[in-house]
Amino acid sequence: MCWRNLERTVFRILCIALICWCHWVYAMPDPEFNALRQTLFKIEQQDYQRAIKHVDDLLLRYQQELTQEQQIRLSYSKAFYLHKSNLTVQALDVLYDAKNQSLTSKDPAILYGYYTTLCGIFREEGLLQASIEHCKQALKKAEFFADRLYSLQAGNNLALLLIKTQQYPEAKIYLEQFYQYGLQEKEYSIQAIALNNLGELALSMGDIPLAEQLHQQALALRNEHQLTIYIPWSLTNLAKVAKAKKDWPTVASLAKRALRMRQEVNESEQIEPGLMLVEALQQLGQFDEAQQQLTQSLAIANRLQQFELLMQAWQLQANYFRHTKQYELAMQALTQQLTAQKKLADERFNLNIAQSVADLKLKAKEAEMQELNRQHQLSRIAEEAELQRLWLLLATTLIFLILTLGFSLYIRRQSLALTANLAHLQRTKSQLVEAEKMAALTSLVTGMAHQLNTPLGIVLTAVTGGMDGLHRLEHKLAQKTLTSNDLKQGFIESREMLQLAEQNTTRAAELVERFKLISSQFEMREPEPIAIESYLPQNMQVLIAKFQPDKAVKLNCMGAALTIMSYPLEINKILSALTENALKHGLVAQPEPHIDIEWYVSDQQLKIIFSDNGCGIPDENVHRVFDPFFSTSLGQGSLGLGLNIVFNTLHRLNGSIELLAPVRNEPGTRFCITLPLR
Repeated sequence: MCWRNLERTVFRILCIALICWCHWVYAMPDPEFNALRQTLFKIEQQDYQRAIKHVDDLLLRYQQELTQEQQIRLSYSKAFYLHKSNLTVQALDVLYDAKNQSLTSKDPAILYGYYTTLCGIFREEGLLQASIEHCKQALKKAEFFADRLYSLQAGNNLALLLIKTQQYPEAKIYLEQFYQYGLQEKEYSIQAIALNNLGELALSMGDIPLAEQLHQQALALRNEHQLTIYIPWSLTNLAKVAKAKKDWPTVASLAKRALRMRQEVNESEQIEPGLMLVEALQQLGQFDEAQQQLTQSLAIANRLQQFELLMQAWQLQANYFRHTKQYELAMQALTQQLTAQKKLADERFNLNIAQSVADLKLKAKEAEMQELNRQHQLSRIAEEAELQRLWLLLATTLIFLILTLGFSLYIRRQSLALTANLAHLQRTKSQLVEAEKMAALTSLVTGMAHQLNTPLGIVLTAVTGGMDGLHRLEHKLAQKTLTSNDLKQGFIESREMLQLAEQNTTRAAELVERFKLISSQFEMREPEPIAIESYLPQNMQVLIAKFQPDKAVKLNCMGAALTIMSYPLEINKILSALTENALKHGLVAQPEPHIDIEWYVSDQQLKIIFSDNGCGIPDENVHRVFDPFFSTSLGQGSLGLGLNIVFNTLHRLNGSIELLAPVRNEPGTRFCITLPLR
């Protein structure tokens, strides 16, 4: 037996060594891999969708040659292109998978790339605090690299965020360090980037002459060393300086040059200079040309779902309509601006939720890896013990007695060590449970805050708009230029703003009422007898007519005559939530929808099987269906609270609900509700 264990151990070692040797021999050299990435960078300048497909092709074609670290770096590029293609949630999924793979990597630069990519995504989405946190993580990782460039690049990225949060002194330190490195290494591209960012810092601090000087130096460097791809950025920044000086002819000229140079790159890079050109032309009174450019920029921003730039574009459109006295169209443009603002808020919320979920998954994976490492250590200890027993069997009787005593002491020490490890694992498990509770509470509070922020923000915007309209009327009245049309238009605008405020105030109140249902608190009245065979069909018909009045839904009810003592209002709340969930999510695309209700008694409890023939619930969502604020239609009017309210209400009634596995070859979703007979 001992010889067999020894042979098995040696065979494992040889296999692992052979696999490592083969991978080392056939791994792609870094110069060849960098050449592959250069072709990828050329494609990204033209079309991000093509770049995504090219990454997938590279990963498939060179699957055997690429090292794990090289595959992860390509995944980082894919995540960036997905974000640029307005698929940010998918980008986070790719980053999660990449970091999941990086847990077994020995290369510290891998996690640097992960945090740098996340920093860029959150910065472009306007989530500055999250971006700063990931940028600082990247900076910590870079401090251990031999090459200072990683640390300086992370500092440069952090400086851009510090400028936006008005932390100017700290930002200046990072940017000057980055510029000095460019001078020392004679890296003209780095010098130009640092000068450009120092110019943004100067402009943010109000030093317009210095900002113009720095941007001119950056432009001169890029022209001198043929860094053509970056010239449009210098022109755009100079246009910003001219805008600060109110030099609108210069703004228009620079924006046109930047726009011409960006015609051959991704459409997303054309929106910003296009909007600057529109604003300059409006200021110069060239409204027809401005409207033509604005139409193009609006189309691109709308197609790419760039909501922040879309808000600017609709504001400029409203300015144009006000100038042409088309006040109704101006109100429509402002409404579109509010819609873009809401979509931007929803997008940022969904991004935060997706990142939080990814972080929780990564923490769970890291804990799993730690557990596997501990198990591996324990297994290694056991193998060492087997080898020691083998040597003891081959020793002489005297040595055997001595070694037996030593081995007994050794086993005792190992037993104590294992006991300590077990206690540590129990503590770790308790900590993970508490962490999950805190994460659930954080998700609940964040979801409530987001859902309330949107209607309250719209109320504030509507009130502000109404106040602006009143100020305009007061001003015209004071100037004695108020006409009846002005007064009439002011009344119309004020009425619309008040209606908007009223609608969203009502929406906020409805949300608060829905949130109250999460706790499932109800007045403890006396229970009433409920005839299940009549109560369920009657209430289900009413609920189906309420939630699906325009479509025929077949209802099948089956069960014996049965009376229970319970609370009718709470049971109706449960049926209402399940019916609404089925009709609005599961049965939307079903041509012949039907809902089946079956009840019976088992173990002195009432069992109600609620099922439909809808699209069902994907496996990856099964464990989350009862979580608050979880919905596949989040941001489309659904709060994700229905099944959570059902869960809490049944718990209050001393009952329970369970999502049953689907019946083979039958579509739909099945829930089993358990209620006490009394």
